[in-house]
Order: sequence, then C-alpha cells, then structure tokens
Amino acid sequence: MKPFIDFHVHPPVKEFIDGPVAPFDVGLDPLGIDDVADHFREREGRAVILGLDTGSTTRHRPFSSEDVAAIVAAHPEVFVGFGSVDPARGAKAVAGIHVAARLGLAGLAFDPVAQAFDPSERSTFMLWANASDHGLIVLFHTGVTRLGRGLPGGGGLRLAHGDPRWVDVVASLYPDLRIVLAHNGSLWRGEALAVAAHKPNVWLSLIGTSAAEYTELFDDPLSPLDPNRCLFGSGWAFADLDEQLAGWKLVDEDLERQVLYDNAAELLGI
Repeated sequence: MKPFIDFHVHPPVKEFIDGPVAPFDVGLDPLGIDDVADHFREREGRAVILGLDTGSTTRHRPFSSEDVAAIVAAHPEVFVGFGSVDPARGAKAVAGIHVAARLGLAGLAFDPVAQAFDPSERSTFMLWANASDHGLIVLFHTGVTRLGRGLPGGGGLRLAHGDPRWVDVVASLYPDLRIVLAHNGSLWRGEALAVAAHKPNVWLSLIGTSAAEYTELFDDPLSPLDPNRCLFGSGWAFADLDEQLAGWKLVDEDLERQVLYDNAAELLGI
C-alpha cells in the first residue's frame, strides 16, 4: 500500500468509548492502543488521534489531551495527537490549550455539536487566540453527527452548531490560525467549500466523501476546491478504513498522493 496520513481517527480505546461518547451507545468494540497502532502500521499509514471533551454536556470523563499524548508517546512513529478542551469551562479551557501545547500535541479537536457551542461566540475567542499563539492546528467537526442519532430529541444535540459558516468568523479574526473543517460541512458542503476557498488558513478534511464525488471538482477550472488544502480522513473506527482508502485508488496518482499524504505532511510538519 502507499503511505497515507489519516487526519480523522477516533481510536476505540476504553478512554474514548467509556468517556465522551458513552451516553450515545456508539457500538464500538474496544481495542488496546497497540492493536490500533498495528491497524495503521500494517497499512503503512499514520493516524491523527482526536481528543474529545464533552464534560459540560454529558458529565462524562473527557478523552483528554493527556490521554492522547500518552497514546502518541506509545507509538510516535504512527500517531499524531490533537487534544481537546471543553469551551464551556472558560479560563480552564484556555489553560487546557497551554497544557496541550506543553504536551507537544499538534493541535486541538472541537465538536461544536457534541460540545454545544458556537465557534463564533465572543466567549470562545481566547481559545482561538491562544491556539494561534501556540501554533496549534484547530480541527472542527462540521455538519451532521452520528452522536445522538435516533435518540429522543437527538440526545439534545443541535446540528446547527455544526454550520461551517460559524468557523468562517474564526478564520477571519485569526488569519494565522490553521483550521481544518472535518466532514466538509456535510449538511452545508457548499458553504464549507466556499469558506475554504475564501480563507487560505482553512483546510478541508474529506472524511465521508468518496474520491469519485470530488474528481469533477478537482478537474473543474471554475471550482473553488483547492486540492492543496484537502486532507484524507476516514473517521475510523466509525467507518471502514480500507473502504475509504480504496476509493482514492481511482484517481490520478499525483492527486492521490497529494490528498492521502503530501498535504497533511506539510500541514503537520512531518
């Protein structure tokens, strides 16, 4: 297989399953971290591990920056770490950004739907300012989520928080902050493409999008999609990694290499 960097991995370790996603019964079988590392190593890939802190919405233990850092330390040749803080915790969340930087993590992951916040709210601005000062990449889950799906009231989660237009405000105020929009906005895919086209500090993680869906956009000279700022993401363990990789074998080899590896390697400094 060709080398790749998966920019969107939720490892099914106990700290994740019994922590922030526990109330949503996600149906994942737990694995040890060595098994997770082997899953990617056998495929010649590296994985960006995403933390998640839903403490203020679920009252469950976070999959914290410290947890992610421990996973990276166990297999640094395989894993890159993105920590997480709960925006509702104010000054403690800002302190958590300093912790993530001190731990040597590459970035921070946020899920505005699961964490019930609007990234454009003034109360969050200190988060983005401090992340930018530390040179941390900030990833936002955008669009739909499987969390709460089918539960009464969607488990209380509001999909509107996943609108990528709120992230556009962040990108405009903090032009040095490197931002990744995961899931391409999903419900708001056109809006996500427009944000990335307009803001050169925004990248798109193509999780949940097949190569075939994007081939025409890559080839269309009028398209706003910039292949230099597109990243491969599988969403494993919620999605099948092999199926996600197989789709990209159908495109031009240069484009395949660029999306699967080169863009992420440049963004992460690998």
